[in-house]
Amino acid sequence: MISPDQQGKCPVDEETKKLWLREHGKEAHPGAAASASQLECSANPQQNDKDPQYLTNVGLSRSREISTIPRTDSDKNWIYPSEKQFYEAMMKKNWDPNSDDMKVVVPLHNSINERVWNYIRGWENKQGGEACGGIKLTNFKGDSKKLTPRAWFRSRVLHMARPFDRHDWQINRCGKTVDYVIDFYSTEPNDADQQQQPLIYLDVRPKLNSFEGFRLRFWRTLGF
Repeated sequence: MISPDQQGKCPVDEETKKLWLREHGKEAHPGAAASASQLECSANPQQNDKDPQYLTNVGLSRSREISTIPRTDSDKNWIYPSEKQFYEAMMKKNWDPNSDDMKVVVPLHNSINERVWNYIRGWENKQGGEACGGIKLTNFKGDSKKLTPRAWFRSRVLHMARPFDRHDWQINRCGKTVDYVIDFYSTEPNDADQQQQPLIYLDVRPKLNSFEGFRLRFWRTLGF
C-alpha cells in the first residue's frame, strides 16, 4: 500500500495530473459515485467477493488491490477496482479511455482514497472508535458539480481556486454515523503560484449536518 513517507503527499507529477483531469472531464475524481453521470466504484460491497464480468478483451490487469479501509458490517476491507474494471466502467460512461492510461489512473485513484482515509482517521483519533476495533467506512459518493459551503465561499466570495471534485464519506464509529466531506483541489485553494508543481490537495473535514460534526470541528479549532 502506501509507505509512511508517501502518506502526506500525493505522487502526482504534472503529466499525471493532466492525464487524470483530461480523462475525467476536468471535474470527476474516480472514487465512488452514486449518480449515473459518474464512474461507479467496483469496490461495492456486493461485488467484493464475486468475479466481475468483463465485456472487452483489452489486455489490462484484473488484479485488485485490497485497501486499508474496513467495511461496515463486514470483517473485510474495501477492494479497489482492477485496471480492466476501471477501463470498462469508463467505456460505459462514454469517456473514450486509453487503456495505457489505466496504469497511471488506477494507482492514483487508490493512493488518493488512502490519503482521504488517513485524514479521517486523524479526525477520529481518540473519539472512541478504538473501543469497537476502529472506525469503518459505510458508503461514499462523489458529486463534482455540487459545491460545499466552504468551497462556494472561497471560490465565489474570496476568488480562490474552485475544487474539481467533492466526495461525501459516511463512517461508522461503534454504531454512531459520522459524515465527512472532501473537496479536491489541483493545488491549495489560496495558492496563486501557478508555476509550482501541481499537487492534489484534499480538504477533509466532518460534515456540519449533525451535532457530532459541529463538535469535532469546534474542538479542532481549539487545537484539540
